[in-house]
Amino acid sequence: MIDSKAVKMPLFRFILPVLAFISPTANGLITWPLKTTVGLQAEALNNLTGNRNVYATCNYVLFTEHVDYPTAAKRCQDVSLGKTTTVGSGTLATIDNEQKNDELSDLMKVAFGPSVGPEIDRKKYHDENWCWIGLHKIANLLNAPGSELTLAQMKSAAKKMKGKSTTSDWMWEDMSPANDDWMNWDNDQPDQYPDNDMNTQNHVRMYKKGLWDDSFDYKTSPFACDYTGKYILVETKMTVSNAEQACAAAGLTLAKVRSVSDNEELTQAINLFIPQESEEEWDAANWVWIGVNDLAGQGYIHFDGEEVGFNIPWYRNQPDHAPNFGTVEHYVAVNRVGSWDDSFGQHHERPFACMCSDSE
Repeated sequence: MIDSKAVKMPLFRFILPVLAFISPTANGLITWPLKTTVGLQAEALNNLTGNRNVYATCNYVLFTEHVDYPTAAKRCQDVSLGKTTTVGSGTLATIDNEQKNDELSDLMKVAFGPSVGPEIDRKKYHDENWCWIGLHKIANLLNAPGSELTLAQMKSAAKKMKGKSTTSDWMWEDMSPANDDWMNWDNDQPDQYPDNDMNTQNHVRMYKKGLWDDSFDYKTSPFACDYTGKYILVETKMTVSNAEQACAAAGLTLAKVRSVSDNEELTQAINLFIPQESEEEWDAANWVWIGVNDLAGQGYIHFDGEEVGFNIPWYRNQPDHAPNFGTVEHYVAVNRVGSWDDSFGQHHERPFACMCSDSE
């Protein structure tokens, strides 16, 4: 097992969200502040994690890899943790109200920075300002099968459609219809304008300011998936005490695992959120702290005293309460296949699992 010095717990200072637009600064940057409590929580966890590939809230997972729309939709199918129990049934993000829109916008600002300016040549349509969401057009397509429109006719029709949106023409990847009362198109969008190969813009990307634009499905961007899982994993290695404080600072709790299904979900989340650095069995990155110990002398229970509630899948010959550091092993870590091990929580540093508050 890994032994290393405990790190000093970072301090997080939460501020009230600033709703006003911040004007351009002297260096030309335009900055949009975080609007939601969830955004501030995501920022707190981002201050810890070194993983720049995946960012998450308790509702969305944002992947920074740039892919086209079909690839994004396929990749999101694997993000089916939590309430969605069917493997392969995850979907690109459904944004059907303003609160959800603000939350994903904040997550994008956390991942890519809240500013637009010289660092990206002031180009609004730079790919890192956008991410794929699950809205796509299903009716009144200019390039519908059997259409005999020429390219010139398509362009003429698109000009007439510019900035006009018929809600019934659009659907989310989870098969829910677009919201009649709320959509968030950018100025003069959707525009449906075709390219020279007569492809039309039938799929939607979201600007990190929160506005939407229809786009060609072959464009590449980051992408956001719906997330209904209980757990958010933090890659940064900490002792148990520091991990517990870090989860609390983000408005979460150190993970509870109450059932076989919880354990299976946690295992999936570990492999989704934390890159595997080594195949070595006891590598610290392959074990994750959860909120379980036996300090009270009543068997293994969660930190708040709640019983674990199922037959613990111990790693072979565990728990062994091995002695060291003037104590014995009392705290629990879980590996990538869901096996549990007792360990020295105040001396070893590992990644850790936080749990969404509505999963309590």
